[in-house]
Amino acid sequence: MTNGSPLEYALAGLLKQKPQSGYDLRKIFATTPMRHFSDSPGSIYPALRRLRSRKWVSAAAQDDNARKRQVFRLTRAGDRALIEWLQQPITRSDVVWRMDELLLRFAFLDGNVRRTQSQKFLLEFEREVENYTHELREYFANFGPGIRSSTGALAFSNGIEGYEAHLAWARRARKKLSEA
Repeated sequence: MTNGSPLEYALAGLLKQKPQSGYDLRKIFATTPMRHFSDSPGSIYPALRRLRSRKWVSAAAQDDNARKRQVFRLTRAGDRALIEWLQQPITRSDVVWRMDELLLRFAFLDGNVRRTQSQKFLLEFEREVENYTHELREYFANFGPGIRSSTGALAFSNGIEGYEAHLAWARRARKKLSEA
């Protein structure tokens, strides 16, 4: 598998839902909670070109109100790459460094993989977040009193509470999926 960037996988996931132009994709990034991705032409169009060069998407010209624009469509190779990315095991590094990417993967699971895979994702997510939260709590118990800055200690506790919130969400989501 060729490794793509989170932006490239976000584009593939959106194109799996329906074929769209670069402009349409830019609008999604500008007007939805996906706005943490840049909607600039300088990031979207080069990413689409990379996807085309990997043969993950195809493009066809479409006449639209006297404007010619390309409409991109996910190919079978792109679909395989997207599903492979969605099904990757979750690691400690993902939880520490790529939480946004994990949640992006989770967002695209529905309709792309079986429900059992979504449940497996949440189980792995829960396990890794729980383990890391335990590490953070232990570290704080041992070294927190030595943090000289009260704001430093408060910032550290904010991080722990953030992971605890992810853990509580994962448990609720897993329960909701099992009931559905």
